[in-house]
Amino acid sequence: DDENDHNDDDDKDPSSIANDTLKSLTKKLEQSSVASKKKSTPKKDNNSMAFLKKIGRVGGAANKNFVNAVGSDEGSTGRQPPAQRDSAGVGGVGGGGGADGSPDIAKSKASYRECTATGIIDDLSNSFPMTSSGNEWRGITDRVMGGLSNGMLRRELDLEGRAANVLEGRVSLANNGGFLQMVTDLPLDASKQSVDASEYDGIEFDILYRVVDENDDKSGGSFNMHIRTPGTLQQASYRHTFQIEQPNTWEVFRVPFSCFEAYGGGPDMPSVLDASELRRIGIVGIGREMDVYLAMGGLRFYSVF
Repeated sequence: DDENDHNDDDDKDPSSIANDTLKSLTKKLEQSSVASKKKSTPKKDNNSMAFLKKIGRVGGAANKNFVNAVGSDEGSTGRQPPAQRDSAGVGGVGGGGGADGSPDIAKSKASYRECTATGIIDDLSNSFPMTSSGNEWRGITDRVMGGLSNGMLRRELDLEGRAANVLEGRVSLANNGGFLQMVTDLPLDASKQSVDASEYDGIEFDILYRVVDENDDKSGGSFNMHIRTPGTLQQASYRHTFQIEQPNTWEVFRVPFSCFEAYGGGPDMPSVLDASELRRIGIVGIGREMDVYLAMGGLRFYSVF
């Protein structure tokens, strides 16, 4: 019986055993190689991608909704905080990137030039809400003083052939309110109260409006430009009303500094705008119950030689 209980491997040819062993080793080496490749494959940097989306460099970010706006233009003359960039677009309209829609890398303040040095307040070459002179656009409504107007400020990349900041919403006169505006500070240096634009003669801007309701166009194409100085009190500003004649058509307006009128500052407010002390500028729908669709395609100083 001992002779019949021997191992079956004893009957195998030695060369067959060697082949089996070689196949086993080869299989283990292949498995080891696959595992090694899986470990060495770099993972996507999800944290970096999330950060880029958050700051508006990818994902069409930077549209701004100001239904519940926080801030003040007709209130404090203090420098306003930067606008928060949304992580997703509003209404499916592209927001981030320059005027051509390309991604724009964040720039340091040192890489900007103040608006009075170049004459350009914003040519829309930077990612919204940044201006090309190093400040930020903000949307402000009368909700900061208890009103019920609402709206949004966003970047359109192709509006009748050009990039534009679009202010859209509804002006309500309820609760003594009645305005909706896009506004930006002018000084590049946050420690400065104003810029000196006295070498220029006024403000030039590209503007377009659309009729929201064909049966009830209460805006009539009439809007305001407001300028604040360090000395203007709450709800005070220097104002000019401009009339857009044709909807859906880009128009260029020039407003001499001498055309701005003092408003809301009382008898102590200088009646003439001092162009050497400009702090903030805004484009405004104000004073009437109306739907607003107002686009700005460029904002700059001009000189008459």
